Amino acid sequence: MVQRCVIGLGGSLSSEFPFLRAHVGRAFVEHVAEAHGFGPWRPTSAALADFAEHGSGIVLCRLWHDSVAGSSSAPMAAKQCLKYVGVRSPEHFVIAHAESRKSCGKFAVTEGPRKAPAWAKPVLESLCPQFRPGQKSVEQPLRIEFGVGAPSRTNLMPHMDRFSESRMTAREANAILQSAFPAAFEWLMKRWFGPDAVTAGAVMRRRLPQDLRRKELEQEAKRMRGPEYE
Repeated sequence: MVQRCVIGLGGSLSSEFPFLRAHVGRAFVEHVAEAHGFGPWRPTSAALADFAEHGSGIVLCRLWHDSVAGSSSAPMAAKQCLKYVGVRSPEHFVIAHAESRKSCGKFAVTEGPRKAPAWAKPVLESLCPQFRPGQKSVEQPLRIEFGVGAPSRTNLMPHMDRFSESRMTAREANAILQSAFPAAFEWLMKRWFGPDAVTAGAVMRRRLPQDLRRKELEQEAKRMRGPEYE
C-alpha cells in the first residue's frame, strides 16, 4: 500500500480553542485524526514527531517542536518524518499551514515554496527538490493554506509576528473548523483516491433558490390540487 502523509505545521498550543493563528496547520491534522477515526497519536523519537495512522494508508504528522518559531530543527524533523513513513514522492505528501493573506474559513492549494509565509518556508524549502540546469520541470509538493485573516493596517494592531501568535475569536475559529477543515480533507481524499472516494459530501452541498422557497412551493402545489388536499 502506498503511504501518504500530511504534515501539519504549528506548535503544541494548536489544540487549544480558539486556535492560535499560525498554528492552524497542526490543528488541521488533529481535527482530521479525531473526526475520521485515525489511530492514537504515537511518538517516534527518531523523527521528532507524533504520528496518527489510518487503514487507507494516510499518515498524519505533527512535529514535536514549535515549527512556527523558525526552529532550525523543523526542516530536519520534517525530512525524518517522511523518511520514517516511507514517502519519497512529492505526490504523496502535503504540508498544511496558516496563510494570513486569506480570510478565515477559506483554504487554497498551491505548489512549492513560492510566496510561502515565514512560518512555513524553512520546512518547505527543505522538502522541495531544487531546480537544476537541464531539467524541464521539477515536481514540487503541494501545500494546503488555511486562511487566518490579516492584521489591520492601523497602528493599533500588532506586528505580524505577534499577530501570528494571537488567538482567533470563536467566530473565526469556528469558520475554519466547520468549513475549511472538512473541505480541505475531502479535496485531499479526492486527489489521492480519485473522484469515487467516499466522503461526507457536506462541503459539496449548495443551497439553491428552490430550497429556500420549498415550503412556499409545497403550499402552492396543494392549493393547485384543490381543497381536499389542504
